[in-house]
Amino acid sequence: MGSPFFSNDTYFGIDIGDSSLKMVELKKQGSRLILMNYGFTENLSNIQFTKLDDVDYLAAAINKVRSEAGIKSKKAVVSLPAFSVFSSIISIVNNDRKVLPDAVREEARKVIPLPLEEMILDWKIIPSADTKESNNLSIFLTGSPKKLVRRYIEIFAKAHLELVSLETETFSLIRCLMGDDLATTMIVEIGSNSTDIVIVKESIPVISRSLEVCSRTITNILAKNMNISFAKAEQFKLDLGFTFNSQDKRIELPPVVISAVQPILNEVQYMLEFFSSNYHSKVDKIILSGGGAMMFGLREYLSDKLDMSVFVGDPWARVDCPTELKEIVSEVGPRLAVAIGLAMREV
Repeated sequence: MGSPFFSNDTYFGIDIGDSSLKMVELKKQGSRLILMNYGFTENLSNIQFTKLDDVDYLAAAINKVRSEAGIKSKKAVVSLPAFSVFSSIISIVNNDRKVLPDAVREEARKVIPLPLEEMILDWKIIPSADTKESNNLSIFLTGSPKKLVRRYIEIFAKAHLELVSLETETFSLIRCLMGDDLATTMIVEIGSNSTDIVIVKESIPVISRSLEVCSRTITNILAKNMNISFAKAEQFKLDLGFTFNSQDKRIELPPVVISAVQPILNEVQYMLEFFSSNYHSKVDKIILSGGGAMMFGLREYLSDKLDMSVFVGDPWARVDCPTELKEIVSEVGPRLAVAIGLAMREV
């Protein structure tokens, strides 16, 4: 049995993806965050965890990964899938804070497609895009379906784990990859089943989009063109990425990969232009995250095409890791960014 100190100060984040479970356990020690354990499973059998109705299966899968990773904490901070959570920026002409909650709820009825009785609302005041209107408040609004939240509560009750909090993936990424950095930043999360793009202004996501083109898309194209299995193509992509990233010379993306990532580039360019014209400012940098962020030559390709700074995010920047694990965790870091950000929320 762990000590009371260990139990109180240790939390683990769980990123429940479409076809993967990723976990990171962190401990607060003074002002430092310490990596205790991590683990993940990436399912290649097309089972979609976020859409699975069998709560017993998912609870068992969570406990299996947790046990194999050696995670001892039972306090879980869990991701809500971005596609399931509604978010929008609304404007309210009202300086009377006493009636603001009612005003937000009334405005929410106009933009949320589901009855508000079925949603859990959360909102935050952000700087208005129109600074000339002193009485114009900009509100970042989120709505989570109560049915989804109840499902997560049931899953973690079955797993005999304490569900401390739920959070959308976007805020976990902002916390993990940006910290206190207030620079206007675009985060491009290239996951196994979708690519989520968000522009963050003063720590608030002001524009977000989701694409079907993703890391799996690239792997499928490689498998088809090389006439190999999906699993071998995935390993080839990762091995090639690590090899290229260790070389000093610039590596150009193969034409077949350029064709596959073109929709991502097109969407990034559109969002940059839209933000510039609507917010009268520019994005300072782009941070790549997710498993696809390590793809060979992608960072250099995007930087050249967009003529701006593009970085692969380092989710471990504010976490102390054992020296012997640093090389290993740096390789898997982009995949675990959401889980790391979730654990950071509570510690």
